[in-house]
Amino acid sequence: MEKRLLENIEPKEVFYFFEEISKIPRGTGNEKAVSDWLVKFAKDRGLYYLQDEKFNIYIRKEATKGYESRPGVIFQSHMDMVCEKKEGARHDFLKDPINIVVEGDKITARDTTLGGDDGIGMALTLALLDSDTIEHPLLEAVITVDEELGMTGAECFDAGMLEGDIFINLDSDDDGVFVVGSAGGPTVSAHIPIEWENGGEGVSYMLSVTGLLGGHSGEDIHRERGNANKLISRVLDAMERTAEFEMAYVNGGVMCNAIPREARALLLVKESNVLKLKEVADEYSKIYANEYRLSDKGLTLSFEPFESKVERVFSKKTKESVISFGCLCETGIIRMNLEFENVVESSNSLGTVTTGEESVKFTFVTRSSIESMYRNMVYKIDRLAKIFGGYMCKEYDCLEWPYDPENRIKKIFESIYMEFFGREARSVVLHTGLECGIIGRNVGRKIDMISMGPECKDLHMPGEWLSIESTKRYWSMLAEVLRRV
Repeated sequence: MEKRLLENIEPKEVFYFFEEISKIPRGTGNEKAVSDWLVKFAKDRGLYYLQDEKFNIYIRKEATKGYESRPGVIFQSHMDMVCEKKEGARHDFLKDPINIVVEGDKITARDTTLGGDDGIGMALTLALLDSDTIEHPLLEAVITVDEELGMTGAECFDAGMLEGDIFINLDSDDDGVFVVGSAGGPTVSAHIPIEWENGGEGVSYMLSVTGLLGGHSGEDIHRERGNANKLISRVLDAMERTAEFEMAYVNGGVMCNAIPREARALLLVKESNVLKLKEVADEYSKIYANEYRLSDKGLTLSFEPFESKVERVFSKKTKESVISFGCLCETGIIRMNLEFENVVESSNSLGTVTTGEESVKFTFVTRSSIESMYRNMVYKIDRLAKIFGGYMCKEYDCLEWPYDPENRIKKIFESIYMEFFGREARSVVLHTGLECGIIGRNVGRKIDMISMGPECKDLHMPGEWLSIESTKRYWSMLAEVLRRV
């Protein structure tokens, strides 16, 4: 009989499904297997379901006796996860299950992201649908694909079929914090064209920025963690001011919506200039150690010989354009929210830099709860790219979810939270994208919306963890909400 790591951890009904989900590879773009598994879940229980062409899932469970006239409740989560792993880890996200580890109150994963975002949202939803003891009104579950990169699942889902009047998104991660609005903004890429030349005389050197903490490009942006792509651009700028070198590529970051933890540039350096550039690298290693001593203690800057021979390099114009764009583009907080204390209103995050055959691609996630602010960020990226002979493309879009001060469901949650746990909950506008804005628009009528979820931290990075006790609290609270709506 298969041994289950979480079988004795309460709430057992929730962690059973969380462990089952964790066995199925489900990185963004690879959701079919988990979508089919959700179909089987619904079939096995005789529940009405739909699986659309994008592999979004809709499941419906009729109201229990006496609750037929109550407002229906829609639970929404997403099935994809961010796939990040430690350098050197052999985990294959296309075929390997997540290697779950329990450390006290924390459920985490060995060497990879956990997928608590948003595996725990799915698990809570499935446990509610599976229960034959919790009284409830009409329940509708919407589980979407591609939340992490573009929210195209939510965009393509036919929200007009939904009948419920209360919408509960299970994709937030702070215990005692209820989200009543979220930021929007497009993910865009700037392309700086490459002119290639044959490499000259010299030796190959790899400039590397590694060991940064990273994190979620929206939820962690206020923590002032280092951005590897910006840090390597800054060193390249200092090197260019000191001695000549040629550049073969620059690459950094793994996911556009994660703060990049590593970046590398392959350089071709004349022997006579190696020592000068080493001195710059040593200087900036000390500078970064001081500047990021609190946020990124593991930061490492290295400049080491590289075995591979450099056959071709950027032209001088391309090198200058790429370094200049990397230095001048915005990343980090743009403005704080004046309506909600300690909440970011607008930010921009340079997520990935990729050297291709024709261009160096810089990918940004713009975020704001105000449409005019993220539009201005996009315009600035576009104008900066044009200055260096490049262009900008929109990759994905995320619609903001405007705050509704008359939201009624948040009062129910706040009341139950105080009654059950003896402390006040906060309601905030979240500085990250949620599918609420898209689905709320596509429903075509006014519905009360809220986003919440148990404590789940260090998202989008190895070391991501989920709190067991917080999950237990939210399970009991959700059951009570269904009795009171």
